[in-house]
Amino acid sequence: MNQKGIISVIGSSEIDTKTAEKARKIGQLIAKNGYILACGGMGGVMEAACKGCKEENGLTIGILPTRNKKDSNPYVDIKIPTALGHARNTLVVLTGDGIIAVSGSAGTLSEICFAWVYKKPIVVLTGVEGWSAKMADQKLDHRRSDKIYPASTPEEAVEKIINLIERR
Repeated sequence: MNQKGIISVIGSSEIDTKTAEKARKIGQLIAKNGYILACGGMGGVMEAACKGCKEENGLTIGILPTRNKKDSNPYVDIKIPTALGHARNTLVVLTGDGIIAVSGSAGTLSEICFAWVYKKPIVVLTGVEGWSAKMADQKLDHRRSDKIYPASTPEEAVEKIINLIERR
């Protein structure tokens, strides 16, 4: 398996069908481009992205908030139980070479902030509910010269994050 790196996908654990389809497509594209997908391992965006990745024979990593591997969604290959709750969000961010955010509530916002602090490239999907759309084109503070990059489609999101990762 010749993997190019890891892309962390973050987002809401409760999503509508339209958002699920976008997350699934992101997962498919991550696998098609030779990347591993990492996420929080639970439902919603995480499950949809993992499902898409598996449909293209990709590899998925779930960094679980619980201590039980059985709590992961069924599409996670490598299950990492942490018993850290939301504190595991830092690990999800640090695992990825870049971050794609889809929708999201407060947990996703914390991951976006951790990604900013740890200087990980961040692409956010617009056209969905939640923090990803709200954070498009933002600079969180003076620590970085770049911004949080918006993408209107799954294709644009994956293309942008790969370009940002490869430029590092």
